[in-house]
Amino acid sequence: MIQILRRHAACLFIGICFVVHATPSTGQRATLVLREGTPVSLTFGGPLSSKTAAAGDIVTLVLAQDIKIDGVIVATAGSVALGKITYVKKAAFAGRSGSLSIRLGGLNTGDKKIKLRASWKKNGESEVQYSRPYNLKYPMGLYRTGDDVEIASGTSLIVFVAEDISLDSMH
Repeated sequence: MIQILRRHAACLFIGICFVVHATPSTGQRATLVLREGTPVSLTFGGPLSSKTAAAGDIVTLVLAQDIKIDGVIVATAGSVALGKITYVKKAAFAGRSGSLSIRLGGLNTGDKKIKLRASWKKNGESEVQYSRPYNLKYPMGLYRTGDDVEIASGTSLIVFVAEDISLDSMH
């Protein structure tokens, strides 16, 4: 009789251990996959101008809204993405307008970085290009300087996830 009770107690103990181990705790994070091509809404963290910018300057971009996978937050609004100015052309005489290019870095989400690209195409560029149209109004346009690119703080920019990445939930 004692042996039967010991067996039942042992089975009960093993069963309880299994249930406790198999049930996720509230502090445990789930791993989810953010798919390549997912649109990401960013805003410029400060003003930017082709008149004052220089190649090599760092551009701060801010995540405008949470990124969710199946209703679970994997990146919170306010997360920072950095870009780098790769090309600048200031406005010039004869109506030639300014332009600039920004190479996208990654979006920082805790311990991982989401790679971004400017185009939804799989082989899309990681550079965003801004320019003003050529502004030549004959004959007075020949004596006029073109317009610089001016990007206000908070201006939105839609970019795309460059490759699949596994992320932990932020809950």
